[in-house]
Amino acid sequence: MFKSVFLLAIIFCSVAFTPLSFGQELQKAALLENITIIYDQSASKTVITSVTLETVNNNAILIPDELLDKLSAQKDIRFVTFTNMGECVMGVSTDEQCIIVKFNLETIKGDGGINAIQTNATEIGNDLISDLNNMFNLNAKFHSIWIEGGSNVDAVSMLEDTTMGGTVSATYTMPKQETNVAFNNMSKLLLAKEIRGSGGFYEIAKQLANQPGSILSVTIVQDEERPLFLFKVSKEYKDEATDISIINPLGIFDISELERTELFNDYFVPLNSIVRVLIIPENPVQINKIKSDVIDDLSNADRLSNPGWFFTYASHDKIDARFLFGATNSVSADKLVMELGPWDAQNEDDFLAVNTVDENLSEQYAILAVIIVVAVGAALFYLKGYKRNH
Repeated sequence: MFKSVFLLAIIFCSVAFTPLSFGQELQKAALLENITIIYDQSASKTVITSVTLETVNNNAILIPDELLDKLSAQKDIRFVTFTNMGECVMGVSTDEQCIIVKFNLETIKGDGGINAIQTNATEIGNDLISDLNNMFNLNAKFHSIWIEGGSNVDAVSMLEDTTMGGTVSATYTMPKQETNVAFNNMSKLLLAKEIRGSGGFYEIAKQLANQPGSILSVTIVQDEERPLFLFKVSKEYKDEATDISIINPLGIFDISELERTELFNDYFVPLNSIVRVLIIPENPVQINKIKSDVIDDLSNADRLSNPGWFFTYASHDKIDARFLFGATNSVSADKLVMELGPWDAQNEDDFLAVNTVDENLSEQYAILAVIIVVAVGAALFYLKGYKRNH
């Protein structure tokens, strides 16, 4: 199921600006930019932020064709990633960064056992590491093969509709770079000049990369039809979710206004810049007040022309919302503020007139949901690390 919807998302993210069949000039673009803020009050009292640039166009995130050919020939690979997160897998120190080739456990094992896994993963990883080092301008050396089973359900798993299952990581390491250094190097190497010069969420990612403790990851997600490329900066703020009565998503970035990339200025692409807010409260809550409209129909281009929140889930135990810019190019911080209060069980049916999204809604809902799932890291390593540490 996930694979078919993932392919739908890939189709949606095709490389040209072309109208969709909504009867109006709703368009789509190769680049997706999104900001995700997770308020995990229930488990860790932590706020996790990330800024991701995503594309299927390797002229936007510059991935060599030769490397893509090698990756496509290896059906066992789920994704490859660079991350400067210390302790990227067990046994890697905090002062090292990693290039990881992640495999599907069952397919890389074949009919063999642990020895086959070690041999096959090492052989494929060693065949790719020279190309990966050249692309990232690094000199990572083989460290280990790490095997892990399926993931447990936690706050981060709520971002996804599926679990990854068993995986094998061929891990290559080198001394860790500070995130601002890695960001400057990687952005110049890998991001098209037009992206770097057009502001938008890229500028927020750049600011976040200058924060102590931030993490950079660059990932190529494998797919039979077309690979997906992600450039992501993340940061975890401990003990910042103890009070969630006022949710100010842009406050964590200390900005008063968020602008979209200038690349979208001449196009109506309301689904290509998204702010996602995921709230997991310790006790039941409800939304008492929001300052923007609620969008309840993604199939209506006229409705999408106005900025507002689209809720994929809104209940007393979890709130999952996406802010869409509509036809506007910016939003002020105060327009994204939500006020929460204790859940009133007597008025459960009046929870902002928003309920859990029906599974049988139109395919536009599925497209948006999967775009966000992929964009915030269905296969990204930073969130995998968060699950392990919490």
